[in-house]
Amino acid sequence: MPKEKEFFGGVGSYTIFKRDLEDGYGSLRSLQNFLLVSYGIFDWLSLDLKVGAGYIKQHPFGSDEIDYPTAFSGGYGLRLKVYNKKKVQAVFGFQHISVHPRKARLQEENKAILDDWQVSFLASYEFPLITPYAGVEWSRVDYIHWQGDRRKRRMSDLTKSIGLVVGFDFPLKEKFWLNLEGQFFDAKALSFSVNFSF
Repeated sequence: MPKEKEFFGGVGSYTIFKRDLEDGYGSLRSLQNFLLVSYGIFDWLSLDLKVGAGYIKQHPFGSDEIDYPTAFSGGYGLRLKVYNKKKVQAVFGFQHISVHPRKARLQEENKAILDDWQVSFLASYEFPLITPYAGVEWSRVDYIHWQGDRRKRRMSDLTKSIGLVVGFDFPLKEKFWLNLEGQFFDAKALSFSVNFSF
């Protein structure tokens, strides 16, 4: 996390390989690429912003996949450091990502928005060459779907809302590092980013 009045920047990619939807509505997947900025409001509180582009692919049961082409994606979040002693840190986080791809036309016009909500509690330990972290998260994906003039909001499967997060930070130089993070159980997802402080 950035210290007070410090900025972090970066570029990152977030892939949802599979997220099941409620009521037998099938599943979806998505790829999103972002420019990342984090600002330290205080040493213990940071604001995260991201802007970029992403797509959605939604697969209803018994029907062909709907492929929504890449367009705007963005997000915001807060991280709160709740423990910091020597090389151990614990952080509570909230993140929201929204994907607004272009319309897709099958027999009639389809439009969609993906809203991804995540609340996490993570703990890390700093080694000289790597900082691993892990924790739990609650997450929900809303798939808002228009087919012609008909609008429906489908949430992710509520029986799969709690997941495991495992990640690693790899320092490259004093102010540059790589991050790799996986999500399991609630979603099958992976993120990768290159970050720097300034």
